[in-house]
Amino acid sequence: MRKSAHSRTAEITAAIRAGHYLYDDPLVFSDPYALALTSGLWRTIFGSRWLHHFVIRRLLSSLRPVHGWILCRDLVTDLVVEAYIRSGGGQFVVLGAGFDTSVLRRPQWLSSLNIVEVDHPATQAVKIERMARLGAPLPANNFSRIAIDFETESLADCLARPEFQGHRSTLFAWQGVIYYLSTEAIKDTLTAISSSTPPGSELLFDFLMPDNSLSPENGRAKFLAGMITARLGERYISFHTEQSITALLNECGFDVITITLDEELQQTHLGERTDGLTAMRGFGIAHARVRG
Repeated sequence: MRKSAHSRTAEITAAIRAGHYLYDDPLVFSDPYALALTSGLWRTIFGSRWLHHFVIRRLLSSLRPVHGWILCRDLVTDLVVEAYIRSGGGQFVVLGAGFDTSVLRRPQWLSSLNIVEVDHPATQAVKIERMARLGAPLPANNFSRIAIDFETESLADCLARPEFQGHRSTLFAWQGVIYYLSTEAIKDTLTAISSSTPPGSELLFDFLMPDNSLSPENGRAKFLAGMITARLGERYISFHTEQSITALLNECGFDVITITLDEELQQTHLGERTDGLTAMRGFGIAHARVRG
């Protein structure tokens, strides 16, 4: 991503959520605010059922499994946050927040959590502008934003700011980020989290698996997604297996809670669908806990 530009992949993710909300049935994940956070082009496409069908279901049909990946990822995040609140957790940090709408979709979370969004300043600026256009009420309490470039700035310094309450048990959601980062940047972020939060704090993130773990047929959607993100200046550079993710987390001070791979996510969240919405092959979601 160019340093002065907002994340185009964050905008595409919002567009996937918007199209799903408007035209898919049943819903995997509901986001009524996503459309307003997309660009004028996406709003034009989604404003017409015919145009949506022509562009999304025909021209871009090979990317349909990417939608399933994004929607499963967002649903799992919501489910983990809900379980975390029930367990008495006190803080939710969204790393690489993009156009996430948690504070709009789930205002009840603010009653029990301190919520902090962390992202590139250019992406944050566009999001703030579009939320203002939407007229959505911005929460005044228990919510804040911190600007950071993960490749050039330290998350440890970021977490030393007063918006982050380091004494509180924290759930970090780091979805849609690590495959754009170097191994060193990933390790630095993991270590900053484990050293800045109490034992028992949690981390949730998705990862991409190596190309050689997939057949050409199963890897097609992932390959096409990688081509598009590279053209947008956000190239996939980090790939992991279940074993390498486990080793990386252990090295950086975490114990694994669960690692869920593509086929299980497909079966759990999309298995009964009849509309052709499937999950892309070649990804997983890791849930870990800061070691005591």
